[in-house]
Amino acid sequence: MNPGSVSVVIPAHNAASYLAEAVASIRAQTAPVGEIVIVDDGSTDATPEVIAGLGPGLAYFRQPKQGAAAARNHGAEKATGPWLTFLDADDLWSPIKQAVQQALLQANPGTEVVFGQGCNFMIAADGSRREEAPRPALLPSAAMMRRDYFLSHARFDETLKRNEAVGWYLQLQARRAVMAVVPELVLWRRVHDTNLRRQGDGGRADDLRLLREKIKRGRGEGGAR
Repeated sequence: MNPGSVSVVIPAHNAASYLAEAVASIRAQTAPVGEIVIVDDGSTDATPEVIAGLGPGLAYFRQPKQGAAAARNHGAEKATGPWLTFLDADDLWSPIKQAVQQALLQANPGTEVVFGQGCNFMIAADGSRREEAPRPALLPSAAMMRRDYFLSHARFDETLKRNEAVGWYLQLQARRAVMAVVPELVLWRRVHDTNLRRQGDGGRADDLRLLREKIKRGRGEGGAR
């Protein structure tokens, strides 16, 4: 996989407090990415000003607030690299994410989506950091895939305004996507007041039940592509 062939899409809504750190974690990769695409999903804070100060090498698009699913889809359409990854604006990649996932995809060309391990972290009022134990992170920010595969088979459901990441993974299951999970830590998920609802298992059991029913209806029998 050539350096520069990977595009990263960051959906950002009122992310001024965290976005610079997220971009820094991308730029710190041991296997560099070629493109960072930021989609500002109707921010009303200083997110545009933060983006303007992040330096060159960014593609910036702004849309009226439509939700993270629409922002990710928009960014994927605007991306130019043959390989696609995502990072939420308040989360961080570990420095080896790209290297270990690229290695797996090169060794296993039939794999359609690769994930990795992730752990939640919190920054206390005194500035100290607490991390939870790593576990498999079946999330967009921990994933890597071919861009053409995403555009053809793995777009986010824009009707889901919460738990869209869970719905996306269930779609991959319904399509019987060939998935793998590397054993290395690839993602740190920031826990803060505005995203506590989206942490852990992604939502309540009734949300997951409704998502499964929605996907089953949309896919018919839910078989292979």
